[in-house]
Amino acid sequence: MKSKPRPLGVDFYLNNKELDNAAQRKKGLIEKKIGLKIKRIRKNWGLSQIDLAERIGLSFQQIQKYEKGSTRISVMRLQQISEALGINITTFFEEKKSALKVSDHALKYNAGEESIETFQPLDREEITLLKLFRKTRNKNVREGIIKQLRGIVELENQVRK
Repeated sequence: MKSKPRPLGVDFYLNNKELDNAAQRKKGLIEKKIGLKIKRIRKNWGLSQIDLAERIGLSFQQIQKYEKGSTRISVMRLQQISEALGINITTFFEEKKSALKVSDHALKYNAGEESIETFQPLDREEITLLKLFRKTRNKNVREGIIKQLRGIVELENQVRK
């Protein structure tokens, strides 16, 4: 005896509704993950929510909502946040834990001389300096900048002694 096909009833709509709820929960999970990454990176940089909010022209309450995952972040806003934090926007979508290691230690740049010491999270001036340095394409100019900075540091150290 063949069973008769059932009409689309309450069960069908409940199952679809459950799928919709699962999709909504998954979306919320993504927002929470991105929010947590924002929070971790912000704290790594030593920034408060107010500092980050000022950099992108928002209230700190809005930053709180983003970090908790209670408010969706548009791509444009995420781009602004990534620029304010001095990171690539793709960092928010990477699954590797290494993506969260923002400025734990300085990357050692070695232009044939001793390496740079480790440092604390960058402040605004340091971020500006780094962004401008990265825009400099000429290798000789980059090496010249490094030599000048080393000379300045040496002079300052001599003055302190």
